[in-house]
This record gives sequence, structure tokens and C-alpha cells, in this order.
Amino acid sequence: MEPIAHIHTDMPQKFGIPRNSLVAPHLHGRIVFEPEFSSNLAVTGLDGFSHIWLLWQFENRVPGGTAGDIAADAAAASVPDAAADSNAAADADAAAALDAAAASSAAVDAGAPNSATAPGAHRHPAADTWSPTVRPPRLGGSKRMGVFATRSPFRPNPIGLSCVKLDRVELTDAGPIIHVFGADLRDGTPIYDIKPYIPFADCHPDAAAGFVDEVPWHELSVDFPDDLAKQITPGKLDGLVEVLRQDPRRAGSKHEPKRVYRLAYAGQDIGFTVDGDTLHVVEIREGRNW
Repeated sequence: MEPIAHIHTDMPQKFGIPRNSLVAPHLHGRIVFEPEFSSNLAVTGLDGFSHIWLLWQFENRVPGGTAGDIAADAAAASVPDAAADSNAAADADAAAALDAAAASSAAVDAGAPNSATAPGAHRHPAADTWSPTVRPPRLGGSKRMGVFATRSPFRPNPIGLSCVKLDRVELTDAGPIIHVFGADLRDGTPIYDIKPYIPFADCHPDAAAGFVDEVPWHELSVDFPDDLAKQITPGKLDGLVEVLRQDPRRAGSKHEPKRVYRLAYAGQDIGFTVDGDTLHVVEIREGRNW
């Protein structure tokens, strides 16, 4: 399968992305189609729906995403030698891949099965590294559940499914742009399909939610000083507060009230601490191209 589009959001790193769609209803996203799928006719009638389903791909192997990664990226950007080391490492990885390809080719020449035609040849790399159990954040990251009983991104096939609110469909000479709210996707995520949400088929008010129902929904209180709130890009404050309420930290994080975490959001770098059930925003910096 090939992506039909990519979504652009205010979340350039994995760190802080809501764990479910619509828990941060003011997070805005723009879905821009690939040239071969950018037909305005393809979205005829879509604007009559209030919500849509997005089928997309988790990018678990994309670098970055945690507070530590952000700090490391910033350090590497300011130290030329670090960037050189990174490039050297990338070159080494590429060389290793070429060696592996050469070895595979030699094995085929010697009569070994061709990996391109062998069973499972078209599997995603994640299929070789997946774990049958994962630790859901909802359970504090301490209890394991079967991967197929969770929405963990670490799956045999890294497929994501999100229901988002449709804001509007913009028709342009270059093709349609779909504006949505409540997207739990990283900026640049590839979209493989879009389908309308149909209430009579998709809504099940009496559905059971398994272990999720056993754990109360918990959000943090956000202490956001007025002088810092005024520095946030206009129109982006509500979405940011919603993200912070979900507690961007890893499930089961230690109680470190003096530790400053950093969140990349809408072109800005948000510094915050967490003490008990309260998140304190302590600093706003202008970001960079993450």
C-alpha cells in the first residue's frame, strides 16, 4: 500500500501526542493528498459528515519523540562534531545494509530461497520484533496485556486507526485539503485511507471497554501563568492545555517535581514540571524546525 496523503499537526515529536483521538479536541490537523490522489472529486459528499476515520501508519522507528530525544537533538544541532558523529553512524548503518543485501544476493546465487518470493517476504519489519504483550499506559505501565487487547503502537503491523472531527473540506487548484480536530497523530504521519464515520454502524453505546473500564480516567490540573500563556501562538492555547492535561510523561514516571520536561508544540518549546496531580508550565521558548 502507498500513502494517499499526509497529515500536518502541531505535534512534531512523539512526546506529548495524545494516546487517543479526541481527548484533545482542539488539536488541529490538515490532511494534504499526494499528487496522484489529489482530486477534488474524490471528496465529493465528505463535507456532509461530522467525523471521519483515518487509517494510518505508526512511525516507531522515526528518531526523536521523548524529552531526552529533544534535548539530544538540540545538543547535536549546536555541536558540529555531534552532527558529524551522527552522519558517520548513518553511513555505517547504510554500509551494513548494503553488506546484508550483498550477502542475501550471494545466498540466492548459491541456491538459497529468494527472500523476495519466500513466505512473509512482504511483511513489515515490525512483524519480526513485536511482543505478544505490552504495558498499557492506562494501567500505569506496570501490568501487561495482550497486544491485540490494546492500542499500543508496537504491533506486528504498525497500523493506526483514529476517529477525528471533520472541520471543513477545502478545495484548491492543487487538490483538497481536509481540516480536522482531535487528531492524535504526529506531524507528517502517512495516511492510507479515509472513511466517513457513520453513527448507526460505528456507535455502540452499550459496548464494554474491558480493563479500560476498570481504571478511572485521570487528568492533571494545569497551572499556566498568564504571562506565559500570552506567549503561545494565537489559537493554539486550548489544544496545548488539553495535551498537558493528559500527562505527556511516560506511564509510571517517577515523582520528580523539580525535573523540567520539554514539549515541542506548534513551533514552540514548552517547559513544564509535574508535582503530584498538578502540571506547572515554567518556560516557553521559540522552537525550531524539529
